[in-house]
Amino acid sequence: MQKRGLLLGMALLLVLVLALGSVVQAEGRIAIVFATGGLGDKSFNDSAYEGMKMAEEKYGIEFDQAEPSAIAEYETYLTQFAATRRYDLIISIGFDQADALNKVASRFKDQKFAIVDMVVDQPNVASYVYEEKERGFLMGVASALMTTRTDDPRINAEKKIGVIGGMKIPLIDANIAGFIAGAKYVDPGIEVLHSYVGNWADPAKGKELALSMIEQGVDIVWGAAGRSGLGVIKAAEEENCYAIGADSDQGYLAPDNILTNGMKFVNNTVLIAIEQVLNDNFKPGIHVLGVKEGALGYSKNLLPDGVIKNLEEVKTKIINKEIEIPATIEEANS
Repeated sequence: MQKRGLLLGMALLLVLVLALGSVVQAEGRIAIVFATGGLGDKSFNDSAYEGMKMAEEKYGIEFDQAEPSAIAEYETYLTQFAATRRYDLIISIGFDQADALNKVASRFKDQKFAIVDMVVDQPNVASYVYEEKERGFLMGVASALMTTRTDDPRINAEKKIGVIGGMKIPLIDANIAGFIAGAKYVDPGIEVLHSYVGNWADPAKGKELALSMIEQGVDIVWGAAGRSGLGVIKAAEEENCYAIGADSDQGYLAPDNILTNGMKFVNNTVLIAIEQVLNDNFKPGIHVLGVKEGALGYSKNLLPDGVIKNLEEVKTKIINKEIEIPATIEEANS
């Protein structure tokens, strides 16, 4: 009888240990360094923050954050986090953290890092990048299908659409190239204007560029520009034409004027990176995510049913690699 009770007690203890072990595995401490646009951009950084909150709710993680105001601050924040040796993972948000992360990761070789939107070639860094041209292509198709409609008071007689990038960098150019190619896929006669703010956090300049395009006959403009894209949305609202949001669903900012959003599910990417670490499945190297992986897409917002149907057909073709999308503006224009 005593032996049976002892065995039962040991079994209960084993169950308790296993249960506690699973809790420890689920919990973790994460640090995140946002891009210079900061929280409140209603776009890239806010989506990354949402991913952190998702991990907090799902796994009970604790996290600390930093919001640099300048590129020069990245290395300092990353070093401060790494030097504590308290974090299971340190996440860099944005392409322009690559140089700083490369230096810090080489100094703290036992620390796991992840970067979103850029590649850092270090054995302790997981790099998550996107097939940006695929998202751009979907936005170009949607814009072209809309600008050729004759039953919408926001659409003028000219077949002109536009896209405003935050900065002239390869990932933004890939979006613009896809946008141009998507528009030409629908109608080769559509004219596509593009320009750059030169900053991720200058809504005033974004608005100025958007108003200039609208004056030239553009009736749909995509702001792929972080916080600067908020100015693009404001211009479209004031002129009562269409804007396309970026990264997150920005429809609530101008419900009558946000046609759709070029969705980049940074929240899901952040969650994936954290899950891999918590599950002891950290994978350094390059992780390429696109439409097929559910990392890029669009939101329905004001899109008519017929346009959504066409977009779904195009998505299927992209996933099946039936469409070859150019990665540079030069290729798209040729």
